[in-house]
Order: sequence, then C-alpha cells, then structure tokens
Amino acid sequence: MQLKQFQIALLELYAANKDFDSVHVPSHIRWSLAGMGATPYIESQRKHQKWERKQLYRRIAYLKRQHYLERVKEGEELLYKLTSKAKYEILRLNFILHMKAQRKQKWDGKFYLVVFDVPEEKKRYRDVFRRLLHAGGFQMLQLSVWMTRYNPHSAIDELLKYLKIEKYFELMIIPCANCSPRLQKKIR
Repeated sequence: MQLKQFQIALLELYAANKDFDSVHVPSHIRWSLAGMGATPYIESQRKHQKWERKQLYRRIAYLKRQHYLERVKEGEELLYKLTSKAKYEILRLNFILHMKAQRKQKWDGKFYLVVFDVPEEKKRYRDVFRRLLHAGGFQMLQLSVWMTRYNPHSAIDELLKYLKIEKYFELMIIPCANCSPRLQKKIR
C-alpha cells in the first residue's frame, strides 16, 4: 500500500498527539536557533529549518484544501484542528496498517470471525465498514459475516467506536483445531 502525501501528514499529526480533541498545529511556528555552534553549522541549520517550515506550511495548506484541517480560534491563538473527515481517515489508515503488520507475523492458529447486524438507518456506516473489512484483508462468508486469520482487535475497536456501530458488532475468536481444510484454504 502506497501512502499518499495527505495520509502521511495525517499520521504524523496523529503520532504527535493521540488525543483527537487536542491535536492542534499552531498557525504560527517559531523556530529557535539558540545553542547552535559555529557559523557555518548555524547557517546550514537555518536553511534546513527554513526548508522544513516551508514543507510544513505546504502540508498544512494541502490538508486545509482537502478539508482535513479547519482553522479555529482558542483565546488569542489561531490553531488548526482535525476535522471529522481527518479523524476517520486516521482510524482507517491505522486499521489497514495494523492488519498489514499482523499479516507479517506468524499465524497463531486462530480465526477471527466478525459478525455485525447494522440497522437500515445506518446503512451508510454498514457499507463503509464492509469496505474497510475488505481493505483489511478479511474474507466475506456472507454480507455481514467476515473472517480473517489475523487479529484485528485493537484497531477495529477504535474504528467501531468512531462509527458508533460497536453495539451491532461481535468479534469471535475460533481455534482452528476443528476447522475444515476447505475453510483453512479459503481464509488466507
């Protein structure tokens, strides 16, 4: 999976502070050169910091254009805050990257069965959730029954809470000692 520029920027913002409600990027950034050594070193650092600042401003501008950041005023400061679109994208990327990392680990001999029954009023969330399961490497057994060999537990919980469909969802762990060879072959 090749990450796009905005996805990398969102993950960097998320890594800086995992609490969504307090993820802010100051609209003005002050750079300090205090404590630097010799003049050539200071000059190279100054150029590097100028380049980094320019890159940061480009990323912020791009995220604003794509509606991942919104400008808010808190007291005297102007800050950028993650939008709900950005929060969803971060959770989606975390889920997909978590599942990708799980595939690299040795199989623990268990299947993870996801069963959900989302009501018709939340059909949009149900369809989004199906697409996420497919992107995460799950195999569909029925429209609302999906299975994988890889443990989705930590990443899927956050996603379900954000989509507000956790009460319609069940994750079952099935030891594979009694599984048919056909099922073992199908769920890879």
